[in-house]
Amino acid sequence: MKKIMASALLIMMCALMLFGCGEGNTADTGNAALKDVALSTAMEKLNEEIFDKDSMKTVDSLDKLELYYDIAPADVAEFAAEIAKNSATEINEAVIIKATDADAAKRVAEKLELRLQSQKDLCASYSAELLAVAEKCEVRTKDVLVTLIVCDNYQKAISICDEVLFG
Repeated sequence: MKKIMASALLIMMCALMLFGCGEGNTADTGNAALKDVALSTAMEKLNEEIFDKDSMKTVDSLDKLELYYDIAPADVAEFAAEIAKNSATEINEAVIIKATDADAAKRVAEKLELRLQSQKDLCASYSAELLAVAEKCEVRTKDVLVTLIVCDNYQKAISICDEVLFG
């Protein structure tokens, strides 16, 4: 009888170990997994559906990213960014940054929060219409991905980014 009980217990323990390990890397942390897709793909989709590509200027180097946003190049694994060419009449911009790690993502988010507040302060001094646009926008962080999108159709822009980057 002892041998049967020991064998049954051993089989049950092995089964539990197999079932317990089978789904180990799919735990839900509240964020969907970032797809293996270039951030520029999301920017292209934003240009197709939200922005007038001719009115936007590409931030095409880490040096320019640091110049415009004061983000340390060491914190950036990948990025795509565009800003309005005529900042006197438009505040459209999209910044999508994949940070090197969670701490870098926090630093990037802080810098983008400062940028958004700067845009709001600027708009408050000369354009109630543009201020209303900026007021409904926010900096978003998902894992190591940080975004700042400022545009009139903010909710659609966020949906596009989520669809392209997280599926």
